[in-house]
Amino acid sequence: MNVLVYDGPGTTPGSVKHAVESLRDFLEPYYAVSTVTVKVLQTEPWMSKTSAVVFPGGADLPYVQACQPIIPRLKEFVSKQGGVFIGFCAGGYFGTSRVEFAQGNPAMEVSGSRDLRFFPGIGRGPAYDGFQYNSEAGARAVGLTLPDGSHFSTYFNGGSVFVDADKFENVEILATYTNHPDVPSSDSGKGQSENPAAVVLCNVGRGKVLLTGPHPEFNVRFMKKSTDRHFLETVVEELKAQEINRLKFMRTILTKTGLNCNNDFNYVRAPNLTPLFIASVPGKEKYLQEMEDNLVHYGAHASDVGYYSELNAGSDTFQLYKGYGASYNAASESLLHKEPDEVPKALIFPNENEETPPSQYTPNFDMSEYFRHLDAQNTIGSLLLYGEVVTSTSTILNNNKAILDSIPENTLLHVGAIQVSGRGRGGNTWINPKGVCASTAVVTIPLKSPVTNRSISVVFVQYLSMLAYCKAILSYAPGFSDIPVRIKWPNDLYALSPSYYKRKNLKLVNTGFEHRKLPLSDVEPAYLKISGLLVNTHFINNKYCLLVGCGINLTSDGPTTSLQTWINILNEERQQLNLDLLPEIKAEKLQALYMNNLEVLLKEFINYGAAEILPSYYDLWLHSNQIVTLPDHGNTQAMITGITEDYGLLIAKEVKKGSITQFTGNVYSLQPDGNTFDIFKSLIAKKVQT
Repeated sequence: MNVLVYDGPGTTPGSVKHAVESLRDFLEPYYAVSTVTVKVLQTEPWMSKTSAVVFPGGADLPYVQACQPIIPRLKEFVSKQGGVFIGFCAGGYFGTSRVEFAQGNPAMEVSGSRDLRFFPGIGRGPAYDGFQYNSEAGARAVGLTLPDGSHFSTYFNGGSVFVDADKFENVEILATYTNHPDVPSSDSGKGQSENPAAVVLCNVGRGKVLLTGPHPEFNVRFMKKSTDRHFLETVVEELKAQEINRLKFMRTILTKTGLNCNNDFNYVRAPNLTPLFIASVPGKEKYLQEMEDNLVHYGAHASDVGYYSELNAGSDTFQLYKGYGASYNAASESLLHKEPDEVPKALIFPNENEETPPSQYTPNFDMSEYFRHLDAQNTIGSLLLYGEVVTSTSTILNNNKAILDSIPENTLLHVGAIQVSGRGRGGNTWINPKGVCASTAVVTIPLKSPVTNRSISVVFVQYLSMLAYCKAILSYAPGFSDIPVRIKWPNDLYALSPSYYKRKNLKLVNTGFEHRKLPLSDVEPAYLKISGLLVNTHFINNKYCLLVGCGINLTSDGPTTSLQTWINILNEERQQLNLDLLPEIKAEKLQALYMNNLEVLLKEFINYGAAEILPSYYDLWLHSNQIVTLPDHGNTQAMITGITEDYGLLIAKEVKKGSITQFTGNVYSLQPDGNTFDIFKSLIAKKVQT
């Protein structure tokens, strides 16, 4: 399931970063934590796949203005679907029934009702004087008192007190301000409540709402980057001593909402990046030399320290080392305790007598094993760029033109065991933990086919790439064809839900998975996403250069399921039938088989067009004869019958009302609505034939 952090008008970059990183620390791998925009929340069918929506710190009024269209969906998500809404500081104001901010100060005053009304009363603030927008001037370490009488301090900058929170039956106070706020915390008596609420939990219909005035999600590691010396010496120093208590409190309040937190959580900084190793399949070392020469052409030059070359490649600086054994220690030390998105990246080329790095440098991926399974005739994947911990296999190539331009055509596969800045459609970001194999293949295709001289549509690369991955899984070893994986158009890979499989008492061993036997109406509850694919397109030397990025759940079940889980399920059945057990799946072999299939499919597509690959794609996708509703055409129902060979759109024939076998003669071309598309929910349709 997803935890979605709003990142749009009103947020501040720092608040988003703190919220995302803190939630990932506590919630992954049980949930996928990512950022979303208003457009996503307004148009995508996110509710059925989401456990919590989070509004971080910033400014409440822009939230009100930008998010007005999604208020009904947020209320439905919580009250009817049992979802969780979390509001930190500005998000806390946003979740109340009324906001009273800086009353009497014409430069900052914001007063008015709020439509979410999750908290029945008023969010009044700033709870303590001194707040200034875009400044730490009014920031402080604020004392909180917990229901058990214990105390700790956390970051505060302009947040509210929840007025008279102890008078509402559906509200539980999780923390009060230790010192009375500078604004009235009660609208009765002396104006101050005995329990000035700083953090509240509201029961709203079937769901729960967590609202905070302070920032318990803020961690010291990011705050230490401030250039405000007074802030560092006072606030940050005090908060450092409170970090363990803050973490305990965060776990407590998240658990109170019903979210599943890591029980063994032990606060650590984001993992250090590790050096990138590049190697070639034996016999094709010329590609390594070509890439080194190209990097020099793009400006790689000896550094001041002398033992590595330096290159400003675009968004990143690279330190280029020579020799795995000779350079590993220095390259690793250069990355220690540095922010992954800011530190220069270390890239190590081999010496002449080295083929692959020593295994102790790459404990999660055996590069030699990968090359052993790669077809000797392959060009694609014959250069392997690997890192144990990387930012993003796609981003590091996509954002650094000098690196991308230096790669010999159709050679490189970049693999990372752990991604700390993964990217998806719509700009979503996440951490790929160990067990989720991330890779990006760099492929080049001409503008026209050398055989047919027809123009080539790059949209099909996403189709054939996911087809290559699916084929790699099903052909991994004898018996793997029983694994229930299929392609969701255009480029996601889904696996049958283990719980659905057991609930329906299905059996797969020796039968082969035939997804058409499942009711098409069950497609969404029956399947879970285990892989997604993102293609970034560049135009280099009058050719398309495509970065085909893919992450797949090999052994990590959070938040859906994994290939290894299905191997285990099938092995239980095989054991009962006295059949040989399926082997454990290995990233090295799977990536090599993926490259082998991709090489063949790309050649067929370039030479002969989409017609060559579509039959195989149809065999492994979920959508043959699926009935879809077209909301832009009066909720017309149509049956999916294929994909157009020019632009890769879905072909759907309108069915007569009340029938799924008789057609009206109307044919539609269907396409996704940008990043807001879900094949199970909605489509944009253009009538092409009557």
